[in-house]
Amino acid sequence: MKQETKEMLVKAQEETRELFKNRKLQEAADRIQKAIEELELDPPVSEDDECICFDFKTAMEEVIYRQEEKPKKKVRLAEAPVSNAYLISGSIAMELEDYTLALRRLEQAMDWNPINPEIAFEYAEVVKRMGAIDQFLELTRRIFPHIYSPSQLAHAYRNVGYYFEKKEMWREAVGAFMFSLGYESVPVIHQELAAIAKDKGQEAAAPDLGEFEDICREHDIPFGPDRDLVGLAISHGMYFIKEKDGLRGEYFLRVAHGLTKDPQLAELLKAMEEQKKAEQENG
Repeated sequence: MKQETKEMLVKAQEETRELFKNRKLQEAADRIQKAIEELELDPPVSEDDECICFDFKTAMEEVIYRQEEKPKKKVRLAEAPVSNAYLISGSIAMELEDYTLALRRLEQAMDWNPINPEIAFEYAEVVKRMGAIDQFLELTRRIFPHIYSPSQLAHAYRNVGYYFEKKEMWREAVGAFMFSLGYESVPVIHQELAAIAKDKGQEAAAPDLGEFEDICREHDIPFGPDRDLVGLAISHGMYFIKEKDGLRGEYFLRVAHGLTKDPQLAELLKAMEEQKKAEQENG
């Protein structure tokens, strides 16, 4: 891929985001479409004899991919943010209600980054807007093993709450929405809970935590963060600490702590922060 193609792609995404922000949707769609056409004339290498390339956004995404797929080839980062271009195009197409194009673009984004929850959530959202609510829940279920931040986990439970709401399962919906707030406070969810309480009253009485866990089990919905993913983050964090790579060690431990709020991890991270501060002060 030529350097000018990389620069074009970055610039086009910035311009498209600005147009989208100002709700100039058709202009935004045309801008990113033109960029994608240029990109596909000079695409980055996706695979060669030695390597397979992906557009992972974080180290955690690459670790998850390696753990799941155990690739025989070396994993290398793509030369340019190609998945973003397809994601942006898909999101705009969804807003324009061109769902066929939206799904195609998001599938292309997932080809370049099969782990990123943001892309998967957007794909599920398109399906929801098409009215396929059961498929929407199934797609949400599949995202859980890739969730590595509290906001992503909150998003997943908002999706679950929406599913229950559409099924008129009010108590279950309230449980999911409230559980989501434990990971991220979103004003619209507080408003939604108030509206449900006003309209449905005792029918929408909130389940306690144990009852909501039972609801999740009954509907084959994960309860809380994925344990395997948390273990993966901790094991990588401790490995890098052992290897004297505190920066990467801290990154992975913060992923685990963000999902679990584990007090032992909190103490370890605090100690690492104090040590780093002392080293800086001592020059």
